[in-house]
Amino acid sequence: MSEGNQSPIEVVKAHMAAEDRQDLDTTLATFTEDCWYSVPGLGVELRGKADIRRWYEDLFAAIPDFRNSDEKYWEADGQIFFSAYMEGTHRGTWFGWAPTGRSFRSPMFVRIPIAADGLMEAEIVYSDSADVFMQLGILPRPGSRQERAMQAVHGLTRRLPRRRR
Repeated sequence: MSEGNQSPIEVVKAHMAAEDRQDLDTTLATFTEDCWYSVPGLGVELRGKADIRRWYEDLFAAIPDFRNSDEKYWEADGQIFFSAYMEGTHRGTWFGWAPTGRSFRSPMFVRIPIAADGLMEAEIVYSDSADVFMQLGILPRPGSRQERAMQAVHGLTRRLPRRRR
């Protein structure tokens, strides 16, 4: 079991509380040494604490008020699952996108395998990235004038002859 004999759910709750405080040392201490982190919807695949630290540093620089809310936890088959909302305001460059100054609140579901030492082996975050990017104004909202313009441009490109390579 983990340091202090915490249950797996207690380890994950400590991780989330540290993440909300942006306490990177405590956040990373909840991971086992051979850890990984994934956000499939963004194509993020990280290995080791150094890569995960950089991810959080970039995230917190871009969204300084980042936090999780309305968390619900379940344990099954050596894993912790939780649902929550991620929230924050886009104040710095994130994934190459200039700050919009807009806030977002979007649901996510997270799967956390627990390692033999009782710590988190991984964190796999499933979220609707399009929802976040729409709230930030990076992607157009459904039915908006911007979406119709994008659809028109896409329709034109589909009708143009394809160039041979």
